[in-house]
Amino acid sequence: MEINPFVVEIDLISIAILLMVRYGITERASRLREVHVFRYLVDLSIAFCVLNSTGQFIPSTYIPVIKIINGLKIVTCICMGCSWFLTVFFITSTSTYHLRKWFIPILLPSLVVSVMAIIDVLSNLTEPPLDMRPHVWILLNILTIVYVVSASILCLTKARKCTNRIRRRSLYLLSGAMAFPLLLLVVQAKFYDMPITSPSFVIVTLFIHLTSLRRRITVDEITKLNNDNKLADYLEAITQKQNPAKRLFFVKIDIDKFKAMKKKYGGVAAAIALQKMASFLRQQCINRGSFIARYSTSSFAIVTECNDFSEIETLANRLIATSATSEELAQGPWPITFSIYWSEFGTPTTKTVDELIENCTRNCYKPSVDGE
Repeated sequence: MEINPFVVEIDLISIAILLMVRYGITERASRLREVHVFRYLVDLSIAFCVLNSTGQFIPSTYIPVIKIINGLKIVTCICMGCSWFLTVFFITSTSTYHLRKWFIPILLPSLVVSVMAIIDVLSNLTEPPLDMRPHVWILLNILTIVYVVSASILCLTKARKCTNRIRRRSLYLLSGAMAFPLLLLVVQAKFYDMPITSPSFVIVTLFIHLTSLRRRITVDEITKLNNDNKLADYLEAITQKQNPAKRLFFVKIDIDKFKAMKKKYGGVAAAIALQKMASFLRQQCINRGSFIARYSTSSFAIVTECNDFSEIETLANRLIATSATSEELAQGPWPITFSIYWSEFGTPTTKTVDELIENCTRNCYKPSVDGE
């Protein structure tokens, strides 16, 4: 029996990381569909690492035990691929209708290959060779590639259909992460003894976890306002269920010369300026039912439904007039001034969320102090 200590070490590190992810999932988050399936993915990854390391300590004369471990590894890999795809499905989808429609086609190949692997183990339990029959390995690799490619295509399709650039970038990154194991499969085929399977599972699992976590973070840490994730969700929801009796407006507020002031006074002063601006906007929009968010370095957004554009003019004029006499804005690290832009959803040039945000700068209600 020859033990590869490097394989065992890699698996132990992978198990430790996966356990931290597994028990870092809160009870509240685990109620979400995507997190619930993701937890199965983590559990299966841990099981694969345990089986992979356990096989290092089994003497080659224990043929039945080795075959059972290899069979369980195949079944575990198949279940991981299925969980992998389902996790991505829930991250990218808002409805489970298509999942119910394709439930059998998604699970049936996994079930078939798993049953074939189990039958292969039981039918030749005490006879060499130790490895599975070639057709089982081929089916396993094909099925794994199908799940990985399907997950990547699913992300790409959702990204191309996404009308919100805030969300689109994360979907493209997730698609690239889903395709990463394909490269490792090629490397593993050429360098069979390299222990890269477990690390690849951990890397992509961590990326999925971080992507899912970031989507669930909806509060900006500095200003305590809604962040870009919450803004993206809110815009998608309100543009699909807009009150037909009202007009939907997006108001963008930029702090003037923010980058130059941050460079001059430092990051702490810039954070204070953002907090003062957030407090100012919160006070001016109180009891109006407006949605306020910080969605970029120095930009804030106010999303509101109005009966007429005159309400936006009133809001903008109040912001301008109040800021001129505001001690809060004047007594910060530097006197804070800002620019105001606006756009309306549903016009010929703003039929999507992207167009709503991009066309905002075309309508300047209050230019910057530099006249930019």
